Amino acid sequence: MSEPDIGVITDASDPRLEALVPMFEDLHTVMHSFGMMQQLAPNGARLWIDGVRAGLERFNRMVIAQQGEEVIGFTCGSIKLAPEYLGGAKVGHWTQLYVTAPHRRGGVSRAMSEKLHEWFMEKGVSSIETQVTRDHPSSVQFAESFGYQLEWTSLRKLL
Repeated sequence: MSEPDIGVITDASDPRLEALVPMFEDLHTVMHSFGMMQQLAPNGARLWIDGVRAGLERFNRMVIAQQGEEVIGFTCGSIKLAPEYLGGAKVGHWTQLYVTAPHRRGGVSRAMSEKLHEWFMEKGVSSIETQVTRDHPSSVQFAESFGYQLEWTSLRKLL
């Protein structure tokens, strides 16, 4: 099998975005198995992809991996401004990373993530943040391999 192609979706009407909807739903299933407490809304994946489309290439980027015509993974990031009391700097937010099960452990995640991090550098962000679920140690190790350091511990109380 050939190496997957890593690319960027720049057009909000790109039909490959639709392939990400079931992947996003599976991503949330996986995150729940590793301790995520919030539930994806019944139309949550659709709301997410619509939000991606609205900000595509303005303040977010979608990197995908393809094997032939099949989309096998994605990673997404956005840029936001820190509060004024923290300097108001541009901050990157690495929001999602997903690869279909048959293509995991083959370097696809790393290749997509490197492409996303290049965009953050081009945009001149002062730092990049990400969140991982508490019981998924390989996610923490993967982020640390890019130079991330533990900064916060987040707690949630469901009501």
